[in-house]
Amino acid sequence: MQRPIINSPALWLKAMPRLPADSHKYQRGYVLMLGGYPMTGAAKLAALAAARMGAGITAIAVPEHAVSSYANHCLSVMVKPYQQLTTLSALIADTRVNAYLVGPGAGVSEETRHITLDMLKQKKLVVIDADALTSVKGQANQLAQFQSQQIVLTPHAGEFTQLFQESPSNDVTERIAQVCQAAKISQCTVVLKGAQTIIASPNDQVIVSAHAPPTLATAGAGDVLAGMITSLLAQKMPTHLACAAACWLHGEAAFQFGVGLIADDLPGMLPRVLNAIYQQAQSA
Repeated sequence: MQRPIINSPALWLKAMPRLPADSHKYQRGYVLMLGGYPMTGAAKLAALAAARMGAGITAIAVPEHAVSSYANHCLSVMVKPYQQLTTLSALIADTRVNAYLVGPGAGVSEETRHITLDMLKQKKLVVIDADALTSVKGQANQLAQFQSQQIVLTPHAGEFTQLFQESPSNDVTERIAQVCQAAKISQCTVVLKGAQTIIASPNDQVIVSAHAPPTLATAGAGDVLAGMITSLLAQKMPTHLACAAACWLHGEAAFQFGVGLIADDLPGMLPRVLNAIYQQAQSA
């Protein structure tokens, strides 16, 4: 295990996506995520966050009976209906997609596990969060068969325990060692969320991110973070740096909003935070 690095903009600022003058939406990254039903809020939050972080196209694949619920609230996000898993598989196989997100609001089920595996088989960037993590609980070692640098797991402590069959320690040093071991077992980048979020890669890179106020302990905040990470990956930011940047910017958005924060507030704060960070990059 390498010495942990403390997360700060100096670590990832130069790697943030830049927009060339001739940019078009497909060059900016195409994010596809699974939208669940009846728990639609999580995927909506993740999708809006992905779009705000700069993805050129953000799309949600949703059951046909859920289309109106999503379409009425996600005007800037493409809603792609499916009737059965074969239709969904065709959406997943779209060669234009750069990165997938599965889990927020998906429901814990065999179907969610099947969809997760379908996304992994595309050999593209995949972020596995929330219900998808629980749907593959106890099977972390099986994830190692897929390309390690292209998978990100974003558990909170409870999901980490179910997935890796071990509860995170309260001791920070031991907790870091556990996350590093989890990254090696799964051959994935693991983002263990908390007051001190730990980001560990299979190659032993470790980043500790503590730039987060306690107001982030609110339902839906993790879905926003998952959308932010997926967006940066779709824009070709290196995996561990994308995770670090998303964590820091997520915390900064919460700091700037202040008390009374709910997850719905976070995507709307991102333009202000991003403008400030890009101005910092230009003056550096």
